[in-house]
Amino acid sequence: MLWPVLENAAPQLFCKVLNYIFVCLFFSFVFLSLAIIMFIWHYLTLLCLGFALDDAKSIKKSQANLLEPILDPDEKLGKMGKSPPDISNDVQRVQVPLGASPGDDDWQGKWFPHAPGQQQETMESKIKSTTEAVAPLESTTKDGWEGKWFPQAPGAPHVVKKKPLVGKETKSEESTTQDPWQGKWFPQGPHEPHKPNKSICDDGKSNLAVDFDPNDIRDSLNYLCISSNRSLYQPDLSREAILTEHFLPSAYLPPAKCLNEPISYSHLPATNGHYRPMPAEYGTYSYLPPQRYVRNLAEGAIVMLYHPCAFPGQVKQLQDIVGGCLYRHLVSPSLALSPERPLALLAWSRSLEMSVVDRQLAADFIQKHSKQGPLAPEEMSRVVAKRQTYKEGLLTEAHLVTTADDYEVCGYMQEEM
Repeated sequence: MLWPVLENAAPQLFCKVLNYIFVCLFFSFVFLSLAIIMFIWHYLTLLCLGFALDDAKSIKKSQANLLEPILDPDEKLGKMGKSPPDISNDVQRVQVPLGASPGDDDWQGKWFPHAPGQQQETMESKIKSTTEAVAPLESTTKDGWEGKWFPQAPGAPHVVKKKPLVGKETKSEESTTQDPWQGKWFPQGPHEPHKPNKSICDDGKSNLAVDFDPNDIRDSLNYLCISSNRSLYQPDLSREAILTEHFLPSAYLPPAKCLNEPISYSHLPATNGHYRPMPAEYGTYSYLPPQRYVRNLAEGAIVMLYHPCAFPGQVKQLQDIVGGCLYRHLVSPSLALSPERPLALLAWSRSLEMSVVDRQLAADFIQKHSKQGPLAPEEMSRVVAKRQTYKEGLLTEAHLVTTADDYEVCGYMQEEM
């Protein structure tokens, strides 16, 4: 009877024992945690108190240092029972009576020969008397500079130094500040007519008569048709064009000549040789001398020449071709062309002379030989925008076809053909 009862009560008893053990362990863990926390709290409190005491001692020491009197070295040595060291004999001490204030006569420096507002003679006498009375002290402080820093003392009137003329009567003396320049600051004096300066190399306006004077009626023969038989210049379809090439070394560059010396050419029309420094503005001219357009040929331009007696229709046709192919072109009449071939296209060291305009032949010549020359720049647009040019006789300026660099030459003609 007892064993079944124990079997039923055993699980309940086991559960109660486990609950008791769990409760004991829980309260033990809580008490242990509280003890650890209290220990850490007390430790931190003591640590903070220690830091506070240390800071208080430091503040007390700093206040004590601030209250200590600052003594110079002599007083410190006196407190220690020692006498101050002797001063070197090289150093002089000047005793000033009490209550004395510095005045005008107490100037000790030597920046100027005398004090401001004092006369020179009195200062010299004063220096002399002081040097006699106190010779050793003056010798130690005397300035070796014997001259004056300025011509006159401060406040003294300005006196101009004058110098008598040598070998002439000295009735009226001249100032030493006279300008020795005997020439003219300007090319002509006031109210004098302007005279061109012949020393100018080339400005595009002065001394142009050496090549061509646009204001002289006698030079108009360069662009007038004076032939008695104009039929000699009529176009002939049976006459072939002539292409002429002049051999030049690749590194050859003729020097530019100023307008004080003439320029002549070994062949006409001229395609290379000496030239003037200033290039011509691109466009059509009433007349452009070869001394000008050769300079443009050197930078890769195409020059169209026509005889004044040439047939106007042919001249207009060739001019349209050149103006439509590139910006870098010049058009001018020329008496250097023959009646058989009164039309010509020029490039550096090359020429194409024609009796009748051949569009394909002209386009090929321009495409092959333009933008070539010893002075041809890589970027023509930058050069054109900044430089000065010759413009005497300019009728119409050249228009841009593509750009000032002419990146495409005769492009419209390729589309037509």
